Amino acid sequence: MLNNINPLDISKFRKYTFILIFTLLILYGCEYGNQKTVTEKRNASSAAILRHTPEWIDNRLESMHAVDDEYLWHDVLNGRAIHQNSYSDPPTEPLEGNFHTQQQSFFSLMKMQMFEISEKKVEKLLDDAKVLLDWVIDNGYDSEHCYFYFKYNWKDKKWTKLFYPEFNMFSVTALLYYDSLRTNSRYVKTANEVFDTITSLAWDSEYSGFMSGFAPDPQTGKLSCNGIKTLYAAGYLAINMLDAYDATGEERFWKWAQKAVNFSNSYLWDDMYGGWIISINRKLDPPENHIKFTHIIADMIQANYRLYLLEREDSYLNYAERGLAFLIEHNRKPDMLWAKHNTRDGSNYYQEENVPGDAGGHLPAYDRQMQVITALCLGWKATGNPRYLEYIDDTLDAMEISHKIEYPAGINYGYQCKDGAQNTWCHLWGLKGFIAIKRIQTQEY
Repeated sequence: MLNNINPLDISKFRKYTFILIFTLLILYGCEYGNQKTVTEKRNASSAAILRHTPEWIDNRLESMHAVDDEYLWHDVLNGRAIHQNSYSDPPTEPLEGNFHTQQQSFFSLMKMQMFEISEKKVEKLLDDAKVLLDWVIDNGYDSEHCYFYFKYNWKDKKWTKLFYPEFNMFSVTALLYYDSLRTNSRYVKTANEVFDTITSLAWDSEYSGFMSGFAPDPQTGKLSCNGIKTLYAAGYLAINMLDAYDATGEERFWKWAQKAVNFSNSYLWDDMYGGWIISINRKLDPPENHIKFTHIIADMIQANYRLYLLEREDSYLNYAERGLAFLIEHNRKPDMLWAKHNTRDGSNYYQEENVPGDAGGHLPAYDRQMQVITALCLGWKATGNPRYLEYIDDTLDAMEISHKIEYPAGINYGYQCKDGAQNTWCHLWGLKGFIAIKRIQTQEY
């Protein structure tokens, strides 16, 4: 049979096969080129639409980080750590003598993310991250009950041994993040032990939702709480669980983040006025206090956007967009800054919080600005809405007027205005906000 095949037919077959393959390669190249062009256009659009250039963002981020490295570190207990707050100028003296485990972990996360987005790949950022995480494990870890203590006070030489799952998740994420960059089996073991405590103890298997604010029994050390479920805890848990998913690729973190967000969308969303309320009790009875806090709403907006970007599930996009619309309508002030909090219906951001020392929700706290900016970055990533970029620029411009402080080590921002008060949590959110901006300018989200 083979002897009957015409050699000309074989030649034609080879010719047409070659033409077909060549044509497919051209079509693939065109498609790839089109996709690349779309990506490049989106990259260019985010960099160009923002009035603040990538160079300005880079310089300010480096300056803020330099201020933190110059003024926040101390030798304390067995290692080095950063203090909580300061009123000195420059901010070198701890206001209350507190050193929080979650702030060490937050700072280490920001250093690791700066390492990731930097072209220089400065290894000292990872070295510093390890110093911070070693301090947390060596000094603040309860290996018997598998959780991290809340804070250490170097004035009275005592630990506050409360268990906050949302703060512990900062440390879990940071430990796993570090292992993704430099293998560290001790970090992974500790992170897994604490994550098991978070999911087994803090999650309410009967009524659903994450509980927080656990205190140890003075005799046994056993942890218990009153069952309150807060938007604050759910937001931070979800954000950090999603970071842990990004670092490890393990779906358990994604699924637990879903549970935290789904609970909040189901039970804390305010159907009447929009936005999420601050808390609910264990049995899910409606709360009396309906103040709406900008920062925790912004956190939950971030979590919903991130789940949408992972799953393309429209319900998450819907909650994120409506939550952001509430903040834009009610908590964005004429000076382009974001109020601390507002009434349930969004009618009065001068409303006091009914706690000692609160001067009203209109005061524009530094961390709130950055939490909203991070949400806006994700909103632009999810929707391409150019208004979100305008709000980012407006907020940055306003902060230059109202909050900017120049120190010998660089520039940073005051807590609620251009005064000497420095809030470390705000500094850390400052780094996170600028990293978020840099990511949309380089399309690394």
